[in-house]
Amino acid sequence: MVYTVKNRIFSSNTYILSKKDSDKCIIIDPGLDPERIDEVIHLNGLRPVAILCTHGHFDHIASISYFKKKYDNLPYYLHQADAKMAKSANFFLKLAKINYWIEYIEPDYFFSQTHELLNIDSYSFSIRKMPGHSDGSCVIKYENLLFSGDIIYRRGLGFNNFPGENKDLLRESIKNIINEYDRGSMVYPGHGEAEILELILNENIELDHFINN
Repeated sequence: MVYTVKNRIFSSNTYILSKKDSDKCIIIDPGLDPERIDEVIHLNGLRPVAILCTHGHFDHIASISYFKKKYDNLPYYLHQADAKMAKSANFFLKLAKINYWIEYIEPDYFFSQTHELLNIDSYSFSIRKMPGHSDGSCVIKYENLLFSGDIIYRRGLGFNNFPGENKDLLRESIKNIINEYDRGSMVYPGHGEAEILELILNENIELDHFINN
């Protein structure tokens, strides 16, 4: 089960991953709406056991301090290539002209490889580094679900000319997603709606133009 929370202060997606036979859940990309995220957790009788972040931009790490304090210092995972990015979260907030302050929290665990396997409680993840949107952007795979951060969207592109973005690397990473993952996988992006990978590739005209030109 995947619960989607559309953060209100800045429109990014936070995902809460759970199983039918357990109250334990994983928070993926906690954004700038901690109370709303926590409400979904509470209403569904869930208990977070970890925080995973697809990358270090402010709209994907903003609520980490809130959840670590409330839920007994939850372990927080991020790729080490985005460590500097995460430390600069408040700088990026200013660039975006958002009146919000993030308490920086050092990750408990850094991913360091291009491809890693991660087991948390009864959850097994594949973590694939795919840079371009940021140096440490990752796709987090659980079963046939792909949490893609800002690498690939149902519509449009995740390229905004922010510091640290690289158009050529992003193009290569999107091609890797196409080549490495089953086309029937469900993609849960950092912004916008979830969709099956095959349909994204068939219907996202801007994406098709980007990877083929």
